[in-house]
Amino acid sequence: MNEVLKFIKNPFYRVAGYTSLVWGVAGMVVSTAIAYWGCIHFHGLLHYGGAPNEAWWCFVVEHLAVWLVPSVLIYISSLFLSRSHVRPVDVLGTVAFAQLPFVLLSLCMALPPVREVVTIQSLQAVEQLLSDTGWILSVVWIGAVGLLMSIWVLYWIFRAIAISCNLRGRNLWIVFILGAFVGDILCRYLIGLCY
Repeated sequence: MNEVLKFIKNPFYRVAGYTSLVWGVAGMVVSTAIAYWGCIHFHGLLHYGGAPNEAWWCFVVEHLAVWLVPSVLIYISSLFLSRSHVRPVDVLGTVAFAQLPFVLLSLCMALPPVREVVTIQSLQAVEQLLSDTGWILSVVWIGAVGLLMSIWVLYWIFRAIAISCNLRGRNLWIVFILGAFVGDILCRYLIGLCY
């Protein structure tokens, strides 16, 4: 049990490079398929919900952007802030692996109560849903789980940067902020062009 908890806390001591890349890309494929099935769009690394474009390629572009934009920002900034040789495959792989909780997030967001929120088209529908206490509780619980999944992804990205870029302290935080938060803003802009 201790080994499992250690792995959940920081998998990047055991998984990196091509192995993490393969697992991460497999997770992205599954996450994209679930998001397409559930009509849940990833607007950025930290934003998800409904969108007007339901074409399959839009879901693929979203997941690629959410992976590649932060990865490229992390890689480029680590070239300036890390004293080690940083390999692109390590950054791409660990960031992709760090996004594996998005599979669970996609499942949560594809559940019927959340899908109803995404597809609301009238004020009358909102009033009807808000009158159902069970529905409200379901949305709150699913939202809480979704928030935990997002925090888990951010935590793993932080750990991924520390290992793949060999960073600590201030430089680690700078690269993390650039990758996660500036990356989220860039993703939102680029993904917005799909709609």
